[in-house]
Amino acid sequence: MNYPDQQEEVPRHNSLMITMAAETSSAQLLQGGVSEFGLEGNIVTIVKDRGEQDYRKDFGASSDNPPHPREPVPLKELADILNKAREESFYESLAYIPRKILEEIMSLSQITKIMPELECFKDQDEAEHDGLARMICFGTHGKPPCRKLLAALVRINCAGLIKCAMDDGMSDDCLPLWFAPRDREFFLKCQNQNHEHSKLNQALSNTVDRENLKRYTHSLTAPYLKQLPDKHFHYVLERDDHLPMETLGQVLGNPETNHIMVSNKENTDYHALGGFGKVFKVQINPSHWNFVSRVDFYNGNTVSESPQKRFALKQLNDNRPDVFEEELKSLLFCLHHKFVDEKLLEEGQKHMAHIRASFEIRNKTNNSTDYFLLFDWQDGNLTQLWENGDRLRNDENHPRCMAQQIFGLAAALQCVHNDRTAHQRSNPAQNHYSVYGRHGDLGPSNILYSVTESGLELKLADFGLAQLHSRMSRTFGNTKFTHRTETYRGPEFDVETGEISRATDIFSFGCVILEYITWYLLGNDGVKEFSETRFEAESHRPGFKSDAFFSIHSSLSKVDKVVLKPQVLGHIKNLNKNRRCSWYLHQMLELVEERMLNLDPKKRIQSSQLTKDLHAFRETCNVDQSYYTGYWNSVPRKPSWDLRSTA
Repeated sequence: MNYPDQQEEVPRHNSLMITMAAETSSAQLLQGGVSEFGLEGNIVTIVKDRGEQDYRKDFGASSDNPPHPREPVPLKELADILNKAREESFYESLAYIPRKILEEIMSLSQITKIMPELECFKDQDEAEHDGLARMICFGTHGKPPCRKLLAALVRINCAGLIKCAMDDGMSDDCLPLWFAPRDREFFLKCQNQNHEHSKLNQALSNTVDRENLKRYTHSLTAPYLKQLPDKHFHYVLERDDHLPMETLGQVLGNPETNHIMVSNKENTDYHALGGFGKVFKVQINPSHWNFVSRVDFYNGNTVSESPQKRFALKQLNDNRPDVFEEELKSLLFCLHHKFVDEKLLEEGQKHMAHIRASFEIRNKTNNSTDYFLLFDWQDGNLTQLWENGDRLRNDENHPRCMAQQIFGLAAALQCVHNDRTAHQRSNPAQNHYSVYGRHGDLGPSNILYSVTESGLELKLADFGLAQLHSRMSRTFGNTKFTHRTETYRGPEFDVETGEISRATDIFSFGCVILEYITWYLLGNDGVKEFSETRFEAESHRPGFKSDAFFSIHSSLSKVDKVVLKPQVLGHIKNLNKNRRCSWYLHQMLELVEERMLNLDPKKRIQSSQLTKDLHAFRETCNVDQSYYTGYWNSVPRKPSWDLRSTA
């Protein structure tokens, strides 16, 4: 991708491509003014200076008295101190010095101390040394500082070249230095390609010294990451750049089962952020990030995040620019648009996985680019909660928590759905589907959980992805179905005249809620057994089995007949007979069966009405314990419990 100069907010674009479950040959234009959410939109700021200007704005010139002052040392000891200050970065072969640590080491007092030792400044007096030290440390009269440049020269035992470099117009804004591809002369170039610093290149006649200087400048310029409530920052980096984060583990998963775990340093944690990429659990150095929570912004509060906060770094498997941009657009549209009620948006924000930043890392050697998305780390997904949540299951008050979390997820889903319009595919004669903007990947693996001081929190993740995984599906000699949506898909995927729409998400969400209730009443074994009872051959797709919630009966002479599997209807009936099934759960089961799993998409409840019903359920749980405890058939129904709409 080609961008304007760093930190520029580029013009708006007029289209949005939607990732769909079936392939399409042309971009689908999403009406309703969502052009601002792409890389060329006004929500995104392209950062090409590794966050240097943002860091200076946030922290200004470093104080003469750093918070953790160090005793100045002679020049001969300084290189070793800098070397020992390095920390491991995301790429283990690369080490960097954190910004605050560098400021503590290369403080004004330290630079002042070594000035008399530098041959290039031997003719200056003490007052001039003080002025030069201040200029190097903080910059002056609009000129950038040279602190990092001096530190890099100290590392290669060439600190005396700092005057030569400064006379050549060099500063910290020139860093990191780099070599042009296939340049056998190894001529150092700076970030401003219009500047050729020939004096420094001539002074460093040894190519090994040039290579080391280039490498050390990268170790001193690890990016500073920022987030604002109304802005998303996208960082354009090079392969030699150091991501200032320690890898605590990589998410490993079985694509057939969706069982995900983290290997390496913290192997008790679980997490998933969906398909299309590798996911790493990372911790970012505190001096390299400054994120403001959007939810806190809406509440009018600015809350400092914990310096020990963990993040999920997702590296996309597909390195095509358009694939990355479509995922980013989907994420930003869901998190930043304001086309819904503000209170609903605030609730939905709490239940969405927030993207904090994005990166593209270019490799000039092979002309490739890797794309990354940074999220808050969650403790796991809903499947893993069910596997390990016996303590919650045994809490009779958990349905009250369930009511809050399911309502929050519905609010998040309404934010995803809001103000999106259906539009036909480019060639209706060949394509029988109408396409809507939608989530597209609703299932337990894309509902994340975390346990906070206030209790359980569920969040919707992976907006806009088309690939779903089945917990139980396999093919027998027919591979064309291997990448189709399986367990939680709506029947419209399989019907030739079906419309893949927002109603498809409602069907998938209903499947998830039904499994959630199953888990609470019967445990994780009950969820597995329910899946096994649904696992059967599909008559309309020879050689294929799945645990979908519906079946289709096809014939040559008749229109396809879609039915809910008898196992699903029987399961709902049995859940209603469970002695732990309260009025709340009973009404939830009614809502799921009648309004969410309705086989006619046009008769399914819309997300806006769904949130109203679930809000009523939640509020009743909050004021009446008898609504969510006890067996519904043994508790007299109260008029105030007639909550659900019939529209």
